[in-house]
Parts: sequence; C-alpha cells; structure tokens
Amino acid sequence: MSEDSQPLIEAATFLDRTIRLFLSQEGALQVETWIVAVTRMAGTLILVDRLPEGTTGPAGSTVLVEAVNQEGPRLVRLMLLTLAHLGIPLEEGEIEAPAEGSTVVPLSLEATRDKLESLVFACGRSHGLSLGSTADALMIAAALAIHSSAEVLPPRQGAGWAVAGLVEGARTLPGPRPDRI
Repeated sequence: MSEDSQPLIEAATFLDRTIRLFLSQEGALQVETWIVAVTRMAGTLILVDRLPEGTTGPAGSTVLVEAVNQEGPRLVRLMLLTLAHLGIPLEEGEIEAPAEGSTVVPLSLEATRDKLESLVFACGRSHGLSLGSTADALMIAAALAIHSSAEVLPPRQGAGWAVAGLVEGARTLPGPRPDRI
C-alpha cells in the first residue's frame, strides 16, 4: 500500500465498519441494505461534487449530469478491482442486477442520506479526502461488504445491488445540508 492510499484505505475500513453498525437493528443487518446504502452515498458524493453551479430542483428529483455519468464506470471498476484483490474475481458482465421492482431494501434513498450523510462527510474530512476520494473509499467499503457477506449473498448479486445504489444516489438530487464539505 502506498503512503498516498493509506487515508483512502483507512477511510474505507472505517466506513465499512461504522455504516454496518449504523444500519444494524437489534444486532441484525440486511446485507442488501448495507451494500445499497454504502453505494448510494458514493453516488450522492459524486453528484454533489460534479453538479454544475446553479443546478436546482426539488430534493428527490432526477438529474442527469454527464460528468457524473462518466465517473460511475470508474467507481464500479474500483469496486471490482477491490473484490479481485480480496479473492473474488468478477467481471462487469457477470454482475447480476436486482430484479425489476425488487423491494428487498427497506431503507429509502432519503432515509439513507439522512442516516449516513453526516458520518460520511465527517469521515472524508477527518481523513483529508475530497468528495471524489470519499466516494472511492465508499466503493472500496462496498467491496468489503460484498466480500464479508459472500456466504449469504452471491458476490455477483451483491455487486448488482451496489451498482443499483450507485446509480440511484448519482441521479437523485439531495436536499440542502449545512454540514457538507
């Protein structure tokens, strides 16, 4: 590990462990919710970072930003590279998207952001990371979550949930928050 990547890896490990605790209810954690929540936040950070100045709309409205669309595939590759490093080689074409209309994840995007946004922004700040690097840490954390839950959820399905969360977070305007970096 290079010295430059140490804060990124430390942030990813912290986010993986802490988000898992934040989402646990009575000691139980739904794997899909954990994975989706992590990548929703990665998508949110990329959107906040790349949203053109003056873009407005009500929270929850869909927005398509070319710079965000270009960043998504890089984040997915980072997650897949991390999975490969953890012993789970997976190609993009092997990712299984969740079934259309699937309602396995009980936590909404808005609730995810409300529950995790302050934690994620504080983690990025404390590790000296930009919004983009914090999104990278979240995608590494997603790979850690997929790896940790491989016996419960096949990694190709876990990766599918991760991609779905990333896209949702990256295309849905968040509300204003005073504690953003």
